[in-house]
Amino acid sequence: MAAVLPPASLHGAELTVQTAEPLASTKKRPLSPTRLLDEVPEVVADDLQTPKQATARPTVDSGSVSPKSEAVAVIDPHDLKLLKVIGRGTFARQVALARHNGTQSLYVIKTLDKSKLLQRKQVVHTLTEKKVLERLGGHPFIVKLYSAFQTDRDLNFVLEYCQGGELFFHLQQQFSQKFDENTTRFYAAEVLAALSELHANGVVYRDLKPENVLLDAQGHVKLADFGFAKQNMSPGQRTYSFCGSPEYLSPEMVKKAGHGMETDMWSFGCFIFELLTGTPPFQCDDMQRLFRIIQQGRLTAAQAMEHPFFKLSLDWDELMQRQVTPPILPVCRGCDCTDNFDDDFTNAPVVSLKLQSGDLVKRLRRDDCSGPVARADEFQDF
Repeated sequence: MAAVLPPASLHGAELTVQTAEPLASTKKRPLSPTRLLDEVPEVVADDLQTPKQATARPTVDSGSVSPKSEAVAVIDPHDLKLLKVIGRGTFARQVALARHNGTQSLYVIKTLDKSKLLQRKQVVHTLTEKKVLERLGGHPFIVKLYSAFQTDRDLNFVLEYCQGGELFFHLQQQFSQKFDENTTRFYAAEVLAALSELHANGVVYRDLKPENVLLDAQGHVKLADFGFAKQNMSPGQRTYSFCGSPEYLSPEMVKKAGHGMETDMWSFGCFIFELLTGTPPFQCDDMQRLFRIIQQGRLTAAQAMEHPFFKLSLDWDELMQRQVTPPILPVCRGCDCTDNFDDDFTNAPVVSLKLQSGDLVKRLRRDDCSGPVARADEFQDF
């Protein structure tokens, strides 16, 4: 549930919050990230190709925000009490809200099934997700990773609790199941700031969609789910993994011709289109036909930030300092309130972490894990 702002200028001083009751709606697709491709080849060390004359990587000014995550003490999973399921996924056994017994702080524990990761060849992608969050989780619009640990059957991420839930949830709650232009501009701007930071640090996101854009309790964006991210990229480089959500795939991804940072900008355009209209620009029940109609622009994050759609209506410096008033203020009745998550999740029983007394809790490691993973211990770098 949320308070929704009426159409207005994005300059913070001109906005006032008005309470509006959300309307129930029929979901047009699952809230859980199930729109994954069946064909996701394993990432290999030489899946990159660099032209002989690659230009230097441009950087986009993100104000005074440091992209590095702040150092945090290791969180003992035995001190976490699971409270409620708030999500599920193709590889995630569950996404659960948890409270620390000592500090009473709230976290989200994302539990990934090792057997499914191995079966679908997603081990390297999962390790990449951990490395990206370690590096960039200090950005104001990227979800923060506090700790990570593993059991015999699962990998577990201890993440920031974004109490506002998925942006997709709030999109579905609108009477018309779409946002007005000012609301769309605000969310697109914060997402674009996150993409700009990723690209400036050589990361291609590759899975932008409203389900992966979370809101914190203040209504600001937190980009989440970096399972398909690719590190160490620069302008001109191409990678050939086939992954993402079908409706958001770029033409070069569909053609398997190699893709770079530009693929995120295609998805960004699809994201804006869906917020404004309520549906993605390309839809078809036949996957192959869908791929055929996704064919025919290129845009960088820096160019998009200069577009009049953003530039005439907001101040990027104010946005980066979280001084622009969000158009949706999530209604949060207490710190452990889960009203902004779907009942299909919150009514589900919480599955125990199956911790053993000898389970090793390791501090976040920052060694490179982008290469092939040894078959003897596929999860050794987690």
